[in-house]
Amino acid sequence: MKIFKPHIAKNPFLNKCKKITKEEVDNNIIQHIKKHKLTIHGCKAVNKQLPPEYHRPTQDFDVWTNNPRHHMDITEDKLDALAGCDMFHEKIEPFQGQPDKFVYRVIGPRGEVVDYALPPPGAKRTRIDDINYEHIQFAKKIYKRIIADPEVDMQRKQKSARDLRRIEAYERSLKKWEQKEDT
Repeated sequence: MKIFKPHIAKNPFLNKCKKITKEEVDNNIIQHIKKHKLTIHGCKAVNKQLPPEYHRPTQDFDVWTNNPRHHMDITEDKLDALAGCDMFHEKIEPFQGQPDKFVYRVIGPRGEVVDYALPPPGAKRTRIDDINYEHIQFAKKIYKRIIADPEVDMQRKQKSARDLRRIEAYERSLKKWEQKEDT
């Protein structure tokens, strides 16, 4: 079941969009996350806690909030205001493998920009540069759960397996480094 919000022009007198960069969009989203003390999870959270050589490229933000619909609406309106026209839209769809839970997406001309969802029970967070991020050990637990879930499609499982291997490779390198220091 997919729910779409109809496109309604915010201001009929604004018929020309400004060119906005990905950095402007990302900065706008980061400011919203900081202001409302939301939590970034997924690949961006893992990348923030790993050295650059272990990073995986990612385009969108995955954010936990207790009110995902509200934040989706606010973000879409702010990004449309930044662009000067109705450039972004919203999409609500069920979580993969969990039809009773939903993900609230803001989508721009180049694809997904930000996904909002409820935090899972027992979610662990860490604070870096005034932003809450999913704790890396909690991310490992989630990745293992996704890999074991028969309802999740193969592409998502492979992505989670790659992310789990990146974390474990970093942890192994730390252990080797600590062993070298001890000798």
